[in-house]
Amino acid sequence: MSLLNAAERFASIDRSQVLLDGKRCLHAQDQSSDCEACFSVCPVAAITAGKPPTLDVERCESCLACLPVCPVGAYRADDNVADLLTCATHIEDQPVELLCGLHPQPGTGANPEAIGIQIQGCLVGLGSGAFLTLSALGVKRLTLRTDACAACKWQTLQPQIHQQAEKADRFLSAWDQVDSVTCADEVKAPVERPLWSAKNPPLSRRDLFRMMAKQGQVALARAMENGVSASKRQPGRDRLRLQSAVSHLPAPSVLRNVSLHGFGFASLTVSDACTACGACGRACPTEALRFMKNDEQMTYSISFAVQDCIGCDLCTRVCLPNAITLDHEPAFEQVFSTREPQVVESGALVRCTRCNSWIAARADVKLCALCEYRRAHPFGSVMPRKILKESRS
Repeated sequence: MSLLNAAERFASIDRSQVLLDGKRCLHAQDQSSDCEACFSVCPVAAITAGKPPTLDVERCESCLACLPVCPVGAYRADDNVADLLTCATHIEDQPVELLCGLHPQPGTGANPEAIGIQIQGCLVGLGSGAFLTLSALGVKRLTLRTDACAACKWQTLQPQIHQQAEKADRFLSAWDQVDSVTCADEVKAPVERPLWSAKNPPLSRRDLFRMMAKQGQVALARAMENGVSASKRQPGRDRLRLQSAVSHLPAPSVLRNVSLHGFGFASLTVSDACTACGACGRACPTEALRFMKNDEQMTYSISFAVQDCIGCDLCTRVCLPNAITLDHEPAFEQVFSTREPQVVESGALVRCTRCNSWIAARADVKLCALCEYRRAHPFGSVMPRKILKESRS
């Protein structure tokens, strides 16, 4: 993590105000984007649809629901996840109940052996990735207390919490962890049990010695959250935390057919129609797709990191020859069999005979896409300005 990223991270501590970086939003990069994640989930209509959307900071109540749903991390705020991971290093084998900051009875729960941990905002601001990182740190059973949601001013967020829990639990089934993350919509016979604040967990002398013996796990918790940096071209925080959790979980003994529906993953193929224009690499908002050119050897290659792809379809829209195909329902094994980017297309380069720009060497192809378009449409038809600019660069 760079010094700049570290400074931004420490500056966010004890700050729950939500900030929007409009330049990172998909709508700012792709006018055709149909992403509605943030303004659809906001319970107080503080986010107005637009290209990009706008955030009314006066109306915003810092429920933090927009943080995990944004696929490119355009929203920033302190979401208590770093504190939760630190809490996880204090826990041995006890089950954990997570409670929101507005829960009216945080000191009681369904299991006297469990540890209740209360965060500042709504549970929806954590996201599936946070639940997975807690599991990677050894929390075997995680219960999300949604029994107070019906009377909450943010009650419309309860289904979103259920979806996050279902996704995390479905994902963990690849490691035979069934019912690891659940929601509790009702607690019939509440009993007293320990309650921790996520920001200030208790620290007894025994805890101190135990933490000294678990320094490796403490360092792991910090490393997992430090991976959520402020880089401009990367997936959102929920995807980054999922990646971090996977990298620290043991390899599944058997790669089961676990559905990745709802996670936003997509796999990609590139056909021989590729002209090596590089528009896809320049457009990709997460750098899952990268175009590399070697002028000396007159070659090119396109690499693809499937775990970074958010399935936004921007690459397919800027590809003039329609050489890119996305599969929005990839298999679990296809996504997580390797973390390294894979080369999906490569070849030799030649010069366009009209404008002298580099193009992929193909039989009977002598013109770049722009020159070919001009040859086919010589009388007044013009290409979109965005594509024209990319073709000339």
